[in-house]
Amino acid sequence: MSVIMFNHRLLVVLTTLGSALCWWPMFIEPRLDLPFWTPIACAALWTGTSTILDSSGWLLFLAASGLGTFGGLCLGCGIWAPSHPLDAEFAPIFVVAFTVATVLVSLLAGWTARKVFPPDRTRPNRAWRGVIWALLCGCIAFGPVALAITRPVVARRMAYDDRMAGERFTSLKKAVERVAAEGGRPNRLCDGAEIEHYYSGPPFSDEDWRRVTGNYVKQDGYFFMVYCREKGGYTIEANPAEERGHGGRRFCTDESGAVGCRVEWDRSRHRCLPC
Repeated sequence: MSVIMFNHRLLVVLTTLGSALCWWPMFIEPRLDLPFWTPIACAALWTGTSTILDSSGWLLFLAASGLGTFGGLCLGCGIWAPSHPLDAEFAPIFVVAFTVATVLVSLLAGWTARKVFPPDRTRPNRAWRGVIWALLCGCIAFGPVALAITRPVVARRMAYDDRMAGERFTSLKKAVERVAAEGGRPNRLCDGAEIEHYYSGPPFSDEDWRRVTGNYVKQDGYFFMVYCREKGGYTIEANPAEERGHGGRRFCTDESGAVGCRVEWDRSRHRCLPC
């Protein structure tokens, strides 16, 4: 009986702790860009696996999941305060909304596990219990491991995004210059298919080529756009899609061939300004 009570209390503690820690990687900036539902799924998984191991305490596991989520979100907001004022203003709403969502999904997971493994049914055998415990411990480790790998993973992602953006920009610049030099029909620069013909860099999708001459298109953490209706020429721009975590370079050029870092509207056209 004492062993059963120990396992019961241990499951409650682990479910609470795991549900709290799984949210912390969502706060640290720059982020891993995990889907928002990842911590919810983890909390539900903990509730379900704990219920399989001890279905008599499934309501306690559900409460532990909700309490851990609420505490983890509140602590996360306190430790890593939102950098954007709007995020800080809506933080209480996010905390409540994610807590409710976690409780509802965990309720479904716990109820399902209890139906499959009711208290009066034989528990999973020793081998399967070991697998479930290993899965539970792996879920507990998700938050700390994600926190530990965030900075090196983001650094590698930024280096990759910067390199790909540089290659795309250089090839796009050469392609637009070829189209502009050939002349031909009016507004030829506004035809993405014409530019694609001379482009040899990392790929854009077919939809990107249809839109790039009038809208921003996104590839590997960067936005790209060709301003094709500029007075006296054209302007090409490439910027990180987000302020942090997806690249740290900015590129632009125009018909002069000079490469700059930012584009501004001067009341007559978009101009590429020097770095």
